[in-house]
Parts: sequence; structure tokens; C-alpha cells
Amino acid sequence: MPLQVGGAKDSAGFLKIQERNSVSLELQFSRKNPNGLQRMISSYDWEPNAYATGFFVGDGLMITAYHVVSGKLDASKRLALGFDRKDQLKVTVHANGCSAKVIKVDEEADLALLQVCGSGEANFPTFQPTVTKDEELLIVARPHGQKVVGRGTFYGSYSFNGIEYWSGKVEGRDGFSGSPVYNQRGELVGVFSGYDWSQKLAVISPGVRAQKLVDEVTSTPNP
Repeated sequence: MPLQVGGAKDSAGFLKIQERNSVSLELQFSRKNPNGLQRMISSYDWEPNAYATGFFVGDGLMITAYHVVSGKLDASKRLALGFDRKDQLKVTVHANGCSAKVIKVDEEADLALLQVCGSGEANFPTFQPTVTKDEELLIVARPHGQKVVGRGTFYGSYSFNGIEYWSGKVEGRDGFSGSPVYNQRGELVGVFSGYDWSQKLAVISPGVRAQKLVDEVTSTPNP
């Protein structure tokens, strides 16, 4: 099913509620070991040079894709941002105008849990443990601050580097990484991880892995 931009209404009536969860992440990639001149230039101003999406799963807690916050970019993206191929990069994340802190990751599932300021009027999602083929899916993304609703269907399992992901017939674009993927009841199916252009499939980290990541943090008492 084709991508639909903004304003698309869901028959279950959850879309207007869940879209408050999705937040545009402003990313600034920079060198881990800059020289004196590079350090002086970067200290003058903070400006994002990339964007992604995250979504609230608890008060002050947000999930996004791990690769978004890892600083691990392929050579073409490094060059596009003005870095050398061998530069070691770090990434600073801002959400809702505040600095975000990575507090836990599941690198295999391409998931990261962030601590951010507040949660506004977010309606925290429930998780769907299983999905059936051709079940309708919705992605609520915030690329570059825009609201984009992607609609499609669940396709099946997808293996990447020996790790089982899910896949869907939903179009993707820059800034979709970390977006929540819902079913028609507003339950979280998973997290948008990437797009396989050869098979024209969205790669989705299963919601059960996201739920596990959240539970590991929220079930641990503060010291």
C-alpha cells in the first residue's frame, strides 16, 4: 500500500492519540577526536546535521533505532556529512528542545532507550507480541519535524546478520528510523529499523524486543 502523508485517518480512531508519541530527533554527528581548529568551530553553535524519529514509551523514556545514536555511519553517509571515511564519530541527540541521553541499548535488535525531558500528552503504547501476514500496519514518523503516516501490510520474518526481524510492505524514507509501527488497534508491532530496497520491504525490530528493553529499565529500582 502506498505512503500517505499527514492527515490520514484510521478507522480505529487511535491515530490522533498515538501521533503525539512520535517526536523528531535532531542529530549532530561530530568527530570523536577533533583537532584544535575543529573543536573551536564546533563549540560556537549546535546545529543538527541529520534527523530521525523516536517515540515515548514511558514518562521521560523514548525508544529509537540503535543505529541512529551509535555514530556508526557507512562511508557514503560520512562523506555526505563532510567527514572522512575513517573518522570515528559521536552523535548528540536532542528531542523536544532538550538533550537526550542513551540509557540502554539492544544492539542486536537495533534499539536504544533514551532519557528525555517530559512526555507531554503522550499516550504510551501497548505491545503486540504476534502479527499475522497481511495485517494492516501504520508508521507514524517525524522526519525533519514533519508528520508522515505510512500505511502498509505485514509481510513476514526477515533475517539480518543472523537476527530475526519482521518486515512489512511499507515505503520508507530518510528520517523514518526509530518510528513506531502500529496495528489497526493502536498496539505497537515494532520499531522501523531500515528499508531493503532490493526487496522493497521495511525492516522492523519486533515489539517484544522493545518491550523487553523498557521492562529491564523500569523494573530496576533506582539506587
